[in-house]
Amino acid sequence: MTEPGGRFTWRRLPWPVEVLSIGIGYALYAFIRVLAPDRVSTSYRHAWELEAIEKQLGLFSELGLNSFLSRHDWLQIGASYYYATLHFVVTPIVLAWLWKRRQHLYSRLRSSLVMASVIALVIYATYPVAPPRFALEGTVDSITLYPVFWDNGGYGVKGLINELAAMPSLHVGWALWCAAAIVLVCGSRWRHLAWLYPLGTTLVVVATANHYVLDAVGGALVVLVPMALCGLRVLPARPSVLVPSPVSAT
Repeated sequence: MTEPGGRFTWRRLPWPVEVLSIGIGYALYAFIRVLAPDRVSTSYRHAWELEAIEKQLGLFSELGLNSFLSRHDWLQIGASYYYATLHFVVTPIVLAWLWKRRQHLYSRLRSSLVMASVIALVIYATYPVAPPRFALEGTVDSITLYPVFWDNGGYGVKGLINELAAMPSLHVGWALWCAAAIVLVCGSRWRHLAWLYPLGTTLVVVATANHYVLDAVGGALVVLVPMALCGLRVLPARPSVLVPSPVSAT
C-alpha cells in the first residue's frame, strides 16, 4: 500500500475512489472540527497569549494591516472573495492536476495534505484560539461586512463551523502546500511565483482579522512537517562545498 516516501504514504487510487475518499475525509474533518470543545474563555486567553508573544518578537501587525484594509472598500471586497473562495477551489484543482499529470508525486503530496489536516484537527481540539476579530479590540471583520454573494453569513453555514479554531491557519497551510506542490513538480523557472499564493493568503487572513501571524506560522509548520515525513524536500538542499584535492609536490 505504501510508495516511495515511507510508511506515511499510501498509493494512488483510481480517481473515483480518490474523489470519494477525499470528499468523505473533508466532511469528517469539518464535522470533527465543529465538535471541538467550544471553550470561549480559554480561546480568548490563548489569543491574548499569542498577541503577547508576537509583541515580544516584533511580529504584531494585525491592527495595522486590518486598519489599512478597512479604509479601502474595494480591498475589503477583494479580500472577502479571496478568503471565501480560493481556499476551497485552488487545492482541489492542484490535487486533480497532480493525480492526472504528476502521478509519481501525487501519493506523497496527497498523503502529506491529509496528515496536515489531521494534525490541525488535534490542535483545534486541544488548543482553541479566538481569531483577532473576536479577541482584538478595534478590528474590523471584513468578511462579515462584505460577504461573498453565495454566502450571506460570511463564514459558511451557521452551526457548521468552529469560529474558535484560528491556530493553525489551514488557509495558509493549504496555500503553502499548493505552492510547494507546484515548485516540486514543475521545471520552469517561473514556478517559484507560486510562493506568492501563500504570501497573499497570509496577508489576507491577517488583514481581515481572521488569524494572527503566529497562526500563519502554525499553518506552515503543520504542512511542512508531514511533507518531510513523506519524503518531500520543499526547501533546496544546502549546496555542498567542494574541497580541492591536495596537489602533490613535483
